[in-house]
Amino acid sequence: MGRLIKNHWARLIILSAAAWQVGASIEGFIWPKVFWDFITKNLDGAVGPIPILQIINLVLGIVALAWEWPLKPLAGTLPHRSIELRLLVYPLSALACALMYQSGDVAVYYLIGMGIYFWAYSEGEVVCPVPWTLPKRSMLQPARILLDIDIDIDRIADSRAMNEHGIIVDHDDDVDRKRSFEGRLNRFLHHTDTKPIRQRRIITRSVSSSSSPSSPSSPSVPATSRTTPSPRKSYRLQEDQCNLTRKPKPRRKRSDNDPHNQPLSQTLYPSRLRDTIPPNLILLLVGVNPGLLTGSTGYAYAHPSNLFWKLLHSSGITPIRHPPSDTYKLPELYSIGNTNIVERPTRDASMLSKAEMDAGVPVLEAKIALNKPEAVALVGKSIWESIWRVRHGGRAIKKDEFRYGWQDESENMGRCPGWEAGARVFVATTTSGLAATMSMQQKQEVWNELGRWVQQRRMERDINKSHYF
Repeated sequence: MGRLIKNHWARLIILSAAAWQVGASIEGFIWPKVFWDFITKNLDGAVGPIPILQIINLVLGIVALAWEWPLKPLAGTLPHRSIELRLLVYPLSALACALMYQSGDVAVYYLIGMGIYFWAYSEGEVVCPVPWTLPKRSMLQPARILLDIDIDIDRIADSRAMNEHGIIVDHDDDVDRKRSFEGRLNRFLHHTDTKPIRQRRIITRSVSSSSSPSSPSSPSVPATSRTTPSPRKSYRLQEDQCNLTRKPKPRRKRSDNDPHNQPLSQTLYPSRLRDTIPPNLILLLVGVNPGLLTGSTGYAYAHPSNLFWKLLHSSGITPIRHPPSDTYKLPELYSIGNTNIVERPTRDASMLSKAEMDAGVPVLEAKIALNKPEAVALVGKSIWESIWRVRHGGRAIKKDEFRYGWQDESENMGRCPGWEAGARVFVATTTSGLAATMSMQQKQEVWNELGRWVQQRRMERDINKSHYF
């Protein structure tokens, strides 16, 4: 059973629609009527007194007939062979038919024909100059004698077959598959062969050498005499095993402290985020490090999944929910500052080593001692763990020693001569959207405790200002 040629099928449908369109337009001259006149009379001017719509349908119908059953001057030209052009013109024919009463059904035929033409186009078919014929293809190719060229049998067997005379014959299925829409896409795909064993065919010729063997003392030089091939050809089939079991070279294990172990995007581009630590703040918020979005925009906690700005508002620290672009307004509005223990931006905090975080502790202590905020809120447990390690000789904090909220006064930060009390330390939960160890309710309870203290201190400062003035 032969294969269905889609463009032949579409041609039959379009020919029927075009003939019907011509007949309907002639009838429209006798009985002018718009298909949609039962809804509105505004389109009646298209059919009378000047039969504009009838003329358009008549012209389009004749064009379609001449196109699908081509006139000799038109046959084989680019417009006749182009399916794309048909898909542009036939929608206009369908629209014109849908407007006239006599040709309403013709529009459906045009739509069906266009759908089948698109199917043919996706299969890679072409329209032939002569109706009901197939494109001419050279099915046979002359035999090729290859010398010392490896041919992968697995790939050759998929697309070609060799007959008994040694002539390579292309399969019809593979030719159509290559010319189809899917086949054209596959041309841009990269295929890798991971088979451990490949069969290769090496076509060689038996030769008779007339040169005499060289003496052992003479230097080795290539033979310049031309060998005479014998009429007898021999085909060798060899199996070549690929060396895919090659042992990988041992790699040196990089430590977490190695800066070269970090992605380029995280080491080449510095963060645009700047500290906001004016003197005598009520609260200084300390994060782990900027994320990639924060580092590129310069706004703190800029990622949409981060809960920082939401918790800042819901806890009462800010009366409204601010966007990240208000980062540098917080000190002036609410006496709240922001900084990080590590300045280098990364995708998430897990990409920071313990040594890198511990190295940021003395820098953080110096910032606090210089600007003397009343309290410091550490946004994340890992920040307090780093501070604890530095203060306790590298010992990790025990589970029973850790708690969220206010820490003992002995753990105050930024102590210096003239400011022995230092800043109180509050350990808050992380606001990262990647952290799922605590529920939203648990995080909210911790932040509410901090929010109540901030509101109280803000009220006390406002009262002191009013008494002063």
